[in-house]
Amino acid sequence: MLKSIGLEGQRIQMINLSSAMGGQFAFAAAELTAEIERLGPNPLGKKDSLKDNTPHEEESPRSA
Repeated sequence: MLKSIGLEGQRIQMINLSSAMGGQFAFAAAELTAEIERLGPNPLGKKDSLKDNTPHEEESPRSA
């Protein structure tokens, strides 16, 4: 399903660990981080393809 929207399946993982497995969590997080860095930027995260939802100055609530 991820491939159909242009996202590599390697960008997501599910890891089942208990709260007592801090070392394994750190190792898994480091491995996933290295894989994401190897894959490069998110192809869906291009600024021009996302709608700007930030409020503009004229849309911000005014303080009284």
